[in-house]
Amino acid sequence: MTPSIDQSAASASARADFVRSMPEHIERLGWPSEPLRTLQTSRLRELLSTALERSPFHARRLAGVDPSTFELTDLPSLPVMTKPEMMAALDEVVTDRRLTRAGMEEHLSRLGEDLVLHHDDYLVLVSGGSSGVRGMYAYGRAELVEYLAGVLRPGMANVAAFMGWPPPEPIPVTVVAAPTALHATRATPAVAEGAVANFTHAPVTLSFDAIVERVQAAQPLLLVGYPTMIARLADAQREGRLSITPVMVLATSEQLTTELSVRIAAGFGAPPGNSFGSSEGLQGSAPPGSDTFDFASDLAFIEFVDADDRPVPPGTTADHVLVTNLFNHTQPLIRYRIDDRMTEVASGNAHGHQRARVEGRSDDMVPIAGVEVHPLTFRTTMLSFPEIVEYQVRIDDAAVFIDVVAADDRRPPLDAIERAVHAHFDEVGVPEIAISARQVDAVQRDPHTGKARRFLAV
Repeated sequence: MTPSIDQSAASASARADFVRSMPEHIERLGWPSEPLRTLQTSRLRELLSTALERSPFHARRLAGVDPSTFELTDLPSLPVMTKPEMMAALDEVVTDRRLTRAGMEEHLSRLGEDLVLHHDDYLVLVSGGSSGVRGMYAYGRAELVEYLAGVLRPGMANVAAFMGWPPPEPIPVTVVAAPTALHATRATPAVAEGAVANFTHAPVTLSFDAIVERVQAAQPLLLVGYPTMIARLADAQREGRLSITPVMVLATSEQLTTELSVRIAAGFGAPPGNSFGSSEGLQGSAPPGSDTFDFASDLAFIEFVDADDRPVPPGTTADHVLVTNLFNHTQPLIRYRIDDRMTEVASGNAHGHQRARVEGRSDDMVPIAGVEVHPLTFRTTMLSFPEIVEYQVRIDDAAVFIDVVAADDRRPPLDAIERAVHAHFDEVGVPEIAISARQVDAVQRDPHTGKARRFLAV
């Protein structure tokens, strides 16, 4: 159940670097704007210099740029980078000529539960395989440490405050998320394993009974996972099927809706914290009860823009964001488009990091029979049936198929579900279309990440 890096020297080196770097990372959580800006500028200049010298892709795009005088305010003068163009030219984007798209794909095809470094040096993550264009991202050993530190430092700050650093003994942590090391929730914990935490993994692709059994046996102090599954575990705790006493519950990788947060709080006694993590290196966290994320601006800089990549002011929802990863020199991402809709929030007095509310993906609207339907059309319907704990919608040109997972041995009213969806379709103007609901034991999940897309085209 514990991931490992098969190169022991790499594992030990990364683990030591992680422990050594954490106090500085914790300190940077509270940095005000001025020192943050200085660090960002320095890191940006180093990134641009590396990209110009070692990435043929960026050398063409950044021709004429002088890294030594470049400022953050100059970023809008650079071209936007998209996932399709990055993947098409991946061999020229990376700065180590040993890395190729074909080689990274072959490495990923052999990857299982345990973390194995490509060429003994590189973590390779994948995203978008179940929801759009597939993206691959490579991180060197030092960059892997930075990546993981960005993810864990809010929680580690709490640990350090109560137990000192490093903690006197590893903390039991259970992660209910991806089944394979293609996804960061499975791959990156190996760096901290044994040094500050002992990890138990309960892949969401297991049966729910098996997940409950594994979580119960682990008795985690920190429970981390996809909010859809954490909510089901909270239901099980409330029903007496699970008995654990975590001091912190953290949602990750999926959108934490109000409905899921309420269920989690009801089961575990307090609302969950929330984290935003991406394979591209953008990391953020929101404390329990808050919908505003504090992003790790020392590691990645965000531009909030409209559909034409023009900046929007704080308080205005961006169509998407442009991310510049300041620490990954292996695969430079400079003004890289990510389709999350965010609303920038003015930074508080406590620190100078960028803050934003995350509202989901810009491509979340669901096309049905020529009409763009908001996901809330389905979410509102499903919430009205207490028997349903999870659902998935499959759509083709002639019909909508709704798979529902019921709580325990309950039988969801399939006819009533179909009628309710029909009624909502009438309200939003969807033409007459067949709707069929059925009960299933589990929804379809990506075999590598364990994520479930709520809507599938068939």
